[in-house]
Amino acid sequence: MSLTTWSHEGDLYCSLFTETGVDGNRIGHFELSEARLVPSGTPSVPDSPAPGPTAVTVVVQDLREALPTAFFSDGHTVPFAVLQRFVAMVAARLEGAAG
Repeated sequence: MSLTTWSHEGDLYCSLFTETGVDGNRIGHFELSEARLVPSGTPSVPDSPAPGPTAVTVVVQDLREALPTAFFSDGHTVPFAVLQRFVAMVAARLEGAAG
């Protein structure tokens, strides 16, 4: 599992990647969402970003074959530049898995 966060025009977004299965049965899930800051509860520890409601999910049944399916959530919107960055991140990860 990996979580990548970035800021766009003052808003925080994140991409969460999780992988399940073994060998030829690996399924990848990529989720794009607005990020939320979770308070640490301690002044000496910074707040941590966490995924909010998912706007876009990409599911890849076999990471080596890389035949992704995208699902868009009702009612959630993201700027096009954020979607472009997410697609580039997914594509780079799939290229690495196929190679």
